[in-house]
Amino acid sequence: MIVKRPVSASLARAFFYIVLLSILSTGIALLTLASSLRDAEAINIAGSLRMQSYRLGYDLQSGSPQLNAHRQLFQQALHSPVLTNLNVWYVPEAVKTRYAHLNANWLEMNNRLSKGDLPWYQANINNYVNQIDLFVLALQHYAERKMLLVVAISLAGGIGIFTLVFFYFAPHTPSGGCPAESAGYRQSAY
Repeated sequence: MIVKRPVSASLARAFFYIVLLSILSTGIALLTLASSLRDAEAINIAGSLRMQSYRLGYDLQSGSPQLNAHRQLFQQALHSPVLTNLNVWYVPEAVKTRYAHLNANWLEMNNRLSKGDLPWYQANINNYVNQIDLFVLALQHYAERKMLLVVAISLAGGIGIFTLVFFYFAPHTPSGGCPAESAGYRQSAY
């Protein structure tokens, strides 16, 4: 059975779906970008831990009175809000695991630094710096995945809108139209 519908109702429905797809894809993309605002800060702080680790070794070796102050700075950086906020459900396990390893190893390193254990520190600093590098790399990959997600969502929204417009407004009759369409009605098979 063929039911005649006004073209204005069809246009309104198509426009509604186009707007809905636009809002959904834009909203999800904006939420993803908003969660990326502090990624650069997290990567910079994590990268600074490498330099601070070497500075702690220098302080330990030279007997610097700054050692305790630098230990405090390292701990503040390691426990900065931007890094502690990584322990949420949507952050990949690789990032959370690497951060947990850094924290656990910092407890041992801090204990050895407070005791002035230079031989232990020299034997273990390279491994700790490698862990920092792996953490920074995990953060970079996480930030890159979020950007790829934004691109994919935007493309999916654009393709959805194009598909809706192209297929919804494509002629439905083999002859290229019907008299009802020219009178302001469109036929639909319901």
